[in-house]
Amino acid sequence: MGSPDRMKNHSPTPELFAGEMLLYTDCFPTNVLIAQDREVLVGWAWTSYGAGWIDPALWAVWLIREGHTPRKAERWASQVPAWATATKEGLDTLTVATVSVREEITADDPEPWMTGMLTAAKAWNEYRRMV
Repeated sequence: MGSPDRMKNHSPTPELFAGEMLLYTDCFPTNVLIAQDREVLVGWAWTSYGAGWIDPALWAVWLIREGHTPRKAERWASQVPAWATATKEGLDTLTVATVSVREEITADDPEPWMTGMLTAAKAWNEYRRMV
């Protein structure tokens, strides 16, 4: 099992993302439905296999976009047990790859929410450079 497919072209070391976990990777607000007794993820177009820490890491970008600092976003992500398996190199590499993915997407789709995701990814990348 390999890294998330869309990351392969955005990192010189995609093997850092390798793992056997089924990843959702698309935590867009309308893809998460919350009912009284459960939560449901819909829109599974970006699924892949990889390291279990990737989903909470990508959720961190959404938290940053919504106003959390990168530090607080990572604190939230750390509540997911798989986060503890992430290496500094893996997280740092994922932030660079995430910026690259978001730049590619916004080049074709410069909607405000998407440029906001790019801004959040860049903020996270800058934070990772300092830790």
